[in-house]
Amino acid sequence: MIQTKNIYKGIDYKWPTHTNSLLLDRKHAAGTEVFLTTILPGKFTHSHVHKDNEQLYYVIEGAGSIVFFKKGATEKSRKRVAVRKNEIVFIPINIEHQVFCSGKRPLRYLTVDIFPKGKPKDEPTWAVHAKNLKRDTRKSR
Repeated sequence: MIQTKNIYKGIDYKWPTHTNSLLLDRKHAAGTEVFLTTILPGKFTHSHVHKDNEQLYYVIEGAGSIVFFKKGATEKSRKRVAVRKNEIVFIPINIEHQVFCSGKRPLRYLTVDIFPKGKPKDEPTWAVHAKNLKRDTRKSR
């Protein structure tokens, strides 16, 4: 089914570091989901890696940076890339990354998750994935 949606009218999932506003749930697609991600000034996402999906970011407003690295990388081998409005960023599978808001306004970007092999069978919806993330976050404290 073809869908349209205002990017500012998603379902908010608030994390300690940022908000993901769900626009297209993976349950409605073969291998894609879409969010509006918001990071407030001075804040950042946790460092993380995706083992089953690529990501494409389209920066809508604000400024920030993304640090990329492979697991076990030294500080010197980490790469920091500045991002600004109207830029896109591609994040391959298995590349650890962390996003920082460096401006005085929130950093907002569309996040498109692409699952090349189809959505994970053990996480067929964003809600299941989010529940697993919350459980994993509690374990790591």
